[in-house]
Amino acid sequence: MNLKRYKVAPLPFQGQKRNFVEPFVGTLKELSQSQEIKVVVDLFGGSGLLSHTAKRVLPGCKVIYNDYDGFSARLRSVERTNELLTDIRVLLCDYPREKRISEAYKTVILTRIEKEEKSGFVDYITLSSSLLFSANYVTNFDQLKASTLYNNVKQNNYDVNAAEYLHGLEIV
Repeated sequence: MNLKRYKVAPLPFQGQKRNFVEPFVGTLKELSQSQEIKVVVDLFGGSGLLSHTAKRVLPGCKVIYNDYDGFSARLRSVERTNELLTDIRVLLCDYPREKRISEAYKTVILTRIEKEEKSGFVDYITLSSSLLFSANYVTNFDQLKASTLYNNVKQNNYDVNAAEYLHGLEIV
């Protein structure tokens, strides 16, 4: 399988290692010229960006990705996240972009998110990038409810094929 090259993770992730991708590729290529690399272990996997990169550069290598943060579950739920964000876009269609969301609109948005939570998984980290002030994020409904919301809703859906991003990795 020819993996798509990601320079950043397909979903928001605070603290991702995107600035290390090019030096990491260079190091992998340099090391693989002098010795066979059989296993790469990404202990601090985060968004999986370096694991993805290792598998793309060394496709025959076993890559073990420590998914401590549950990023793979977020990727598996990208369609649900897109549906929720689409509904929020509709709710905010006449609301000014990049402005604080009023309490009335916040209540409607929280009601929609609460409904989603009752029926399954909610990716609060991805929602945070669309509803919270820059670089802030929450991991549950109560934290979101206590936050000031902003209309920073991403205007396009996330890639529904993003699950292939971790293809071929051993996820632990």
